[in-house]
Amino acid sequence: MRLRSDSLSCHALPRCRSALKPGCLLILLALAEWSRAEEGAVSTAPTLLAFNTNFINGAGRPADLSAVLSGGNALLPGSYRVDVLVNDSLSGRRDVVFVQDPASGRVTPCVDAALLQAAGVQLQSLTPPLAEDDPACLDLAALMPQAAVDYDSTRLQLKLSIPQAFLSRSARGYIDPALWDEGVAAAYVNYQFNASESRNSGVGGSTNRSAFLGLQNGINLGAWRLRNDSTLSWADGQSMDARSNRNVLQRDITAWKSQLALGEQYTDPTLFDSLRFRGAQLSSDDGMLPDSERGYAPVIRGQAQSNAVVEVRQNGYTLYRANVPPGPFELTDIFPSGSNGDLEITVTEADGSKRVTQQAFSSLPLMLRKGRWQYSAAIGEYQGGQDVRPNFAAGTVVYGIGDDSTVAGGLQFSADFQALNLGVGTNTPLGALSLDVTQSVSRAQGERQQGQSVRLLYARTFTRTLTNLTLAAYRYSTVGYRSFNDHASDLADNSQAKFGRSRSRIDLTTQQDLGRERRFGSLYLNLSQQSYWGQSGGTGSVGLGYGNSWKRLGYNFTLSRSRDSRPGGVSSTQAMLTFSVPLGDKPRSPRLYSNLSHTTGSGASLQAGVNGYMSENTSYSLQAGHSSRDGSSTASLSVNHSADFVQLSAAYNAARQYQSGSVGASGAIVVHGGGVNLSRTVGDTFALMQVDGLSGTELRAGDGGKLGRNGYLVQPYAQPYRVNTLNLDTRQLGADAELEDTVKQVVPRRGAVVKGVFKARRGVRAQFTLLRPDGGSVPFGASVSGEDGKPLGIVDPNGKVLALLKRETGRLTVAWRGGQCVADYRLPPAKAGQYYQRRRLNCN
Repeated sequence: MRLRSDSLSCHALPRCRSALKPGCLLILLALAEWSRAEEGAVSTAPTLLAFNTNFINGAGRPADLSAVLSGGNALLPGSYRVDVLVNDSLSGRRDVVFVQDPASGRVTPCVDAALLQAAGVQLQSLTPPLAEDDPACLDLAALMPQAAVDYDSTRLQLKLSIPQAFLSRSARGYIDPALWDEGVAAAYVNYQFNASESRNSGVGGSTNRSAFLGLQNGINLGAWRLRNDSTLSWADGQSMDARSNRNVLQRDITAWKSQLALGEQYTDPTLFDSLRFRGAQLSSDDGMLPDSERGYAPVIRGQAQSNAVVEVRQNGYTLYRANVPPGPFELTDIFPSGSNGDLEITVTEADGSKRVTQQAFSSLPLMLRKGRWQYSAAIGEYQGGQDVRPNFAAGTVVYGIGDDSTVAGGLQFSADFQALNLGVGTNTPLGALSLDVTQSVSRAQGERQQGQSVRLLYARTFTRTLTNLTLAAYRYSTVGYRSFNDHASDLADNSQAKFGRSRSRIDLTTQQDLGRERRFGSLYLNLSQQSYWGQSGGTGSVGLGYGNSWKRLGYNFTLSRSRDSRPGGVSSTQAMLTFSVPLGDKPRSPRLYSNLSHTTGSGASLQAGVNGYMSENTSYSLQAGHSSRDGSSTASLSVNHSADFVQLSAAYNAARQYQSGSVGASGAIVVHGGGVNLSRTVGDTFALMQVDGLSGTELRAGDGGKLGRNGYLVQPYAQPYRVNTLNLDTRQLGADAELEDTVKQVVPRRGAVVKGVFKARRGVRAQFTLLRPDGGSVPFGASVSGEDGKPLGIVDPNGKVLALLKRETGRLTVAWRGGQCVADYRLPPAKAGQYYQRRRLNCN
């Protein structure tokens, strides 16, 4: 028995006039099941299902949805841009051809060899092997057992389920080097500007002005990248001080998974203290490997009593300078020039007082996966803080010999200095641990010295106790041991350095979460202790902080102490307690805050104020305070504005007989083949997004960057050797424009400026009511194409179609099952503010 689906309509069941009645639905389901059982018993022919389109009438006219609905189709044959997902992971966005099977009438995607290769399938592993240029549509289940294809029309997603055995490494996170993009020719400048003026109107009053400009410059040409880091600083009574911290020309060496760098740079810090030098260096780049990129950047925490300026220096070079509001601060965007050398943090408060602290910064334990190599080789001229410039050569090798064991070795060689390092690292149930020993021999000023230095590194996250022990380090050096920096001091006959050589040192950085999701707050501790040869006493610093909230009240407590017990040394201690509470229920409601602090030698001070937002991109802070030291009062105001292409800040501070003001700006200027674009600060690797066919619109990138007049915008950051998704926000695009795609994927090399091109077109948006020669409306589901044959839309139940047209005059072709007609149109010029025009067309 064959039962057509249209015979199961409620018209055949007098008592079931409404399909919404539960009884009718139950009867329909029972009849459908019974018919299927009967059919299976008497016939093995395929079941032909037909849909009763009488339920889908447009203004009383039958709809023609046979091409869409027959065989379970969700779309008409043709080419469509869809997201391709492989085992539920996004592989890319491609144009896929959908074809109709003459036998079954189903419209299915044409999965060819090129699509499979793009999805990560090893074509040579199939039976029979496939050529990449084979255009045939393939039966996936026949090629690969348990493979399947599914198309989700609601999300425009083509889902491929492919067994892992047939997938290449590229489908499991590995990016084929053939896909690495060296980018376009471009140049950029990151700038960070800060200027301040202070006036002291007391006895012997004075006015002091200063300015600072930090520049990160880059030029990309082919595979080469030129980088320069420079600073310019100026103060009253001093000449302009211009310093260059780095000048380096570098490129990828793909075959060796390495970077070649020429110029002023720093040696690898894995085994030896990092040295600034001018020369050449070849070193492995972990980012090129499938493993996640390794690295360590310091987090600088502290508290400001008022609108303050924070300055971070390393090895005599200023790395960072910015304004911070009152209260606790956390700086995570510091990029040290070398991975050894303490960071000096100076906080200048609104009343001109300064507070200087030290934070240790060194390497993490030696650990590599089994069979992995990591190496570095450098040769050049030493460029440290001494007046001497000895030539040297250095190299390190680290190798993973087992799943939990790593060995390392290194050498530094100069005419009067040799150092050999051997180390081992292991991953234990108690954490990652490494031990290395350095033997040095040096000759300077007619004296020969030799000695050893032992270093122990440890890192661990204790999941049970929610303790993150980021770094624990201990080093002991004998009296005759010399690092290369120590040797340079001996060559320069620096007598002060001779009595300040390190003997032992311990560093600790840890964070403790109290309760799941920090229910009871979070505690952090930074500790450093050091002793010296030839000097009694030592130096040390400790920073302790706790933060939590109670209902809507947030509070933080910090305690910091720096100690120098050497002769003539100075010690100081500061404690600060900060409270903050919102003045409203909205996410951007103003917040009232207050902090109480006590500093050795300065007494106690109390500050209170309010901060909030004047607009979505503009924040402010108002504050007043009182100090017990001299009974003075202070007041301050700061404003920060984040624009599309720049971040601006300004602050004013007033105290008894003292006033100061400062302004700041940071951003980037990018020059490329398409023109010049302004941007927020960019990373070493970033992307350009070109919208071909549009300019001067309100189109934005996903992170908020705005399209420039030249049709370009900047995506400030990109991850090298990984798939990066560039996307556009089209909410402000307007009705007269259309994008073929709003998402692009790029894989940049390190330091590259890659470009993603988005095709767009402008036109005239119009809604046509299409009438057949007999006066009736064109059937629902009919397809409408332009003169170039490209589809413009599908007719709705009311005989209407909304289309974006290239020209104001032209011809439309309308096709449906068993019929076709053409319609000429002529549109008047669009009116301002009109999204689309409405017209009735006769289709002949």
